[in-house]
Amino acid sequence: MDNTLIVFASDHGTVEKCARELFRLIDGKVDICDLNKRDIIPDLSTYDSIVIGGSIHSGKIQTVISDFCDSNLEMLISKKIGLFINCIYTGEKAQKQLDDAYPRALNEKAVVRDYFGGEINELKLNYWERIIAKQMIEQESLVVQLSSDKIDLFAQKITNS
Repeated sequence: MDNTLIVFASDHGTVEKCARELFRLIDGKVDICDLNKRDIIPDLSTYDSIVIGGSIHSGKIQTVISDFCDSNLEMLISKKIGLFINCIYTGEKAQKQLDDAYPRALNEKAVVRDYFGGEINELKLNYWERIIAKQMIEQESLVVQLSSDKIDLFAQKITNS
């Protein structure tokens, strides 16, 4: 049975929602770590699998996720890795954002990588975020929703690999 750590950062709650669903679905012992709320990161050497998740804002993943990956890259590439993002795009644009979100070595090492879609909770956005999100959705006719099917499949793949 695997020992898994889910590391994530959630600015508006969507990534946390996905991380908690993965926590529920992944078999074995699973711990969860919100980098926005923790000063101390669990000892990565004690885990077999590490899942990393974040959201895309203005084309980039959160700095706390980038910094975590960069400072722990050597340890991370020695583990079974799963990578996910939340973004409001689908298809090629979402795939490019996923590719750009994580270091190349992690992308190549990952046993599962995916984008889960996104949500827009206007109550959690500041004024400018609401305006930008609304413009993007209207200009590109985006359908903003989470994919529970992708989350389920991700959990199966990280559990069974």
